[in-house]
Amino acid sequence: MADITWRDPAALPLRPLIDLTADPAVPPALVAETALFCAGRSDPCGWLPAHAPPAGLRRAMHRSGLLDAKDTLVAPPHVRERLETEDHAGLLWAARLMRALGRREDAAKLLWRLGEDVPSPVRAWRDLLLAEDGRQPLPPVPPEAAGLPVRLATALARAGHAATSGQPAGEALAAAESLAAGLAGDRLGVVARARILAVRLRCPGEPGPEADTVRAVVRDLGTDRDDFLARDAALALLRAAARAALNETGATGAEPAREFAGAALALDPTGAATWLLAADAARAVGDQEAARTHYRVAARTGLAERTAAVAGLLDLATPAAAVEGGGPAATADTGGPAATADTGELVGALADLLASDRREERDRLEVLVARRPALGGTVCADAVRWAVAVREPAAGARPLPLERYRPFLDLSPSEILDPVDSPPVAIHTPLMSYTAVLERREPWFREIHPQRATAAMFRDEMQATAAVYGYASGGASADYRTWLAAPDGCPPEVRDRLANASDLPLLDRALLGRLLSAVGFHAEAEQILPGPDVQVRDPVGAYALASWIFAEQMLTTGHAAELEPHFRTLYDQLGDDVRYARTRVVTTINATVNAARRREPETIARWRKLGEEDLARYTALAEVSEFDAAIMTSRWFRAMGFLPFLTGDRDLLRADMDRWLGIARELTGHDEHTRVIAADNYFPAVETAVRTHTYLGERDTALALVDELAERIDPIDPKTWLTAGELRYQAGDVSGALDAYLRAAHLQFPYGRISWFNAGQVHEELGQADLAAECYRRSLAHWPTGVTPLRRLRDLHLRGRLPDDRGVLAAWAAGQPAWSRLPAFEG
Repeated sequence: MADITWRDPAALPLRPLIDLTADPAVPPALVAETALFCAGRSDPCGWLPAHAPPAGLRRAMHRSGLLDAKDTLVAPPHVRERLETEDHAGLLWAARLMRALGRREDAAKLLWRLGEDVPSPVRAWRDLLLAEDGRQPLPPVPPEAAGLPVRLATALARAGHAATSGQPAGEALAAAESLAAGLAGDRLGVVARARILAVRLRCPGEPGPEADTVRAVVRDLGTDRDDFLARDAALALLRAAARAALNETGATGAEPAREFAGAALALDPTGAATWLLAADAARAVGDQEAARTHYRVAARTGLAERTAAVAGLLDLATPAAAVEGGGPAATADTGGPAATADTGELVGALADLLASDRREERDRLEVLVARRPALGGTVCADAVRWAVAVREPAAGARPLPLERYRPFLDLSPSEILDPVDSPPVAIHTPLMSYTAVLERREPWFREIHPQRATAAMFRDEMQATAAVYGYASGGASADYRTWLAAPDGCPPEVRDRLANASDLPLLDRALLGRLLSAVGFHAEAEQILPGPDVQVRDPVGAYALASWIFAEQMLTTGHAAELEPHFRTLYDQLGDDVRYARTRVVTTINATVNAARRREPETIARWRKLGEEDLARYTALAEVSEFDAAIMTSRWFRAMGFLPFLTGDRDLLRADMDRWLGIARELTGHDEHTRVIAADNYFPAVETAVRTHTYLGERDTALALVDELAERIDPIDPKTWLTAGELRYQAGDVSGALDAYLRAAHLQFPYGRISWFNAGQVHEELGQADLAAECYRRSLAHWPTGVTPLRRLRDLHLRGRLPDDRGVLAAWAAGQPAWSRLPAFEG
């Protein structure tokens, strides 16, 4: 069990359905406690609890990774011994236990082994259980010889069936009440009374009990937690009463619904279905905060209930609008005040929906499609369009964050995204590098690749995101060999070239190396290129070595790697051939960036002096167009801005910024290729200007630029949204910072773990501990070994600030891989 509990908080309240030998760390959900009750029963013909696991729960547990492929029964030795008996009483007991565990197929097999020659009580229970699972019609109430428990259970089952099928249920209810009269004065008589009232509340057209009657019966059942059947009956009655009150016209039922749902929570504190009901009731009375908290708990502790819970969160954060059809998860009552738009909450809820529920894809997407009118004009409109497209036959459609970055997986643009979802800055680097390989484009006098490089962490983050979404694909793997062999990964023509890379001309290998770096495999790019130990003999060799150094520079980002000797080795070997000119300029740029990373202004000054002459020589060449000369000039001054930044020369820094940003603003391009290159250059030009204005203390200007960057230039770049969040927070715009962090989190990767963590910190500062905890848990989904978000969860719990499911969250957190490495609690 230790290798299961950390995967999903739902494993804890559902733990008895996984492991009957375990001592639960937190109280199990009542639907799971039923399994413990049945396992300990000696009489197989006694009365069954009202609650049983939903029919699809076990499949949901499989999809969520809570059960392995074999799904072996983990049970104490005495239970296993009883399961091996072949007598009719043993078979019935085993079937009822399997049903309580949600193993309905196993239960049916055992029930079919009971023949007609078994005692009347056993036969009657067999027929009723098979009928309740839809395997045969409901039987009539059996004769007196079958015993009162099965006769009463059959009458109630017939009444419940009539209610769900729209038929009169009065006769069956009357039969049940007549039978229950025989239990008057008995403890089970009160239980039977509660069960009958619960069924009556679900029967349209039948007179329902008054609220005071419900309260009296619940009071008679008592609060003894060891009396499981009484708690089970009370919960069934309270939930039925709450739902019936919610269904009343007008607002008259809202307060009673909340009262009954609250009492139900006291009986079932970890039951996701009960939390979902309590959320609906809170929403009906207009308590949005309580509803939001309850929906969060339901989403965290449930599996079958998760989509409905997140749909409720979406509705709370969405402006009031019509919901088409209602969808499979639109179960929440729509009463109460109209919801107001909350962009941050909306994006967070949408991310929850797309990432947290591993059920069938179409079930999740139906939630978005049903809410198309409300979401169409929001920041989540792209996800709605994607959901609509995926519901139609769309071969190979992936979860939205992966579909956006499709070129990094299989080097093909998405066919189901709207053009506004695919700005060139974010996704064109692999596409254009791929084109350069296929067309064997020469790099001597023009830009053939966009500038923005794939971070070394990109593949790991993408693989983690795929795992969060339950998406199994070799194309999303961080392992190069897996990606290379995946049918939806490396294209066959590239795979064939890579298999014989050593036989290819050096320029082809250099272009392939750039392509591998573009999709995030920097180490593998190095392996097919000559390193600094190989002498440069011609411009092709220089470009190949430059490509090797570029891959090494990306691979060592964040480390104090000593690359300066490699840059000098390359630069010193560049000759007078005009095809060296561009490599000279680019080498001074990349060497400056490396020196800035190591904070070495003297080294930057040397490269700046060399680069001034190289830039002038390159831009004067007849082979270089005005466009490419301008692009290179903008790139060069942007890199050289590191020198005044480190030396504190503000005048030179402003002059450099005027050059790089002014040129970038004027360039638009004249064809498809140059337009992409211009847009790609504009992004880092503005990004660097943001940092520069921040350094100069001009935060308002920096914030205006970063908002332009995030909202207009490249709205799917998570790093930009992270920067926007930081600047907004520093400016005192806490809600704006939260919105930006949640935007980055919604994009999931790269930086998914950081985005969720930052959003959690802002929620915590706003006093929203429940939302903070959810964000920290999301961060851990991308980063299972992360100490910092785990520490925040631990500390929130120890300070008593976690929401009502604190026991579940705390026990789940203690099962995380990094738990043993947490520092001591500071109090």
